[in-house]
Amino acid sequence: MTTTTTIDPEAPLGRLVGDHPEFAAVFESLGIDYCCGGDTSLRRACEENDLELDAVLERLATIDSTDEVAPAEASITELVDDIVETHHDYLRAELPSLERVVRKVARVHSDAHPELEAIEATFLELQEEVTHHIADEEETVFPELRTLANGASLTAPEKRRIREAIDHLESEHDAAAARLEEIRTLSDGYAVPSEACTSYRNMLDRLELLEEDMHRHVHKENNVLFPKAERALEDW
Repeated sequence: MTTTTTIDPEAPLGRLVGDHPEFAAVFESLGIDYCCGGDTSLRRACEENDLELDAVLERLATIDSTDEVAPAEASITELVDDIVETHHDYLRAELPSLERVVRKVARVHSDAHPELEAIEATFLELQEEVTHHIADEEETVFPELRTLANGASLTAPEKRRIREAIDHLESEHDAAAARLEEIRTLSDGYAVPSEACTSYRNMLDRLELLEEDMHRHVHKENNVLFPKAERALEDW
């Protein structure tokens, strides 16, 4: 976790985002221009946007804090709660914000880097699929897993529906992984062009962070949550 004492309010926005890519989402939500205004200090940016510096520092200090449970030791209910709070909430906040950056970078730099158009198209497909996926989990599958974890008696058709839903979610995980791999390939492993601006660099950093988070997210579901659910189904 970053602390307020390690964030220099006199540091330029561009350097802060370069050192802490997760800060970009906060700056964007507050209307702080960290790209063209990358040479502006955090203190000056807060003054220009009528923001309380201490409040912004506090938000930056806590943006990357997590309280994840140990997946292998967690119950089905604890895992579901952790996945929603740690990963789904992150995706709901990050995907729309990252979309704006991806679109902007593709619009400005695609002439020199035509692969950006393919990155944009792949990201938008991924965003749509993942947004639908997490809604499906929270509205349908996770409530059924909570019911299962509470020891409710399930009929054979209900068990079959849960197993079919899990199979479907796993296939969607595979599709998401393929899109993330495509983005990694198109970006040459998130390699930063020498002339890249702050937004370009930030986009690549955040796409890589998205991939890393999705890997942890899918691991918790495919390798921990779903096997626990299958064992619980066998017990009934």
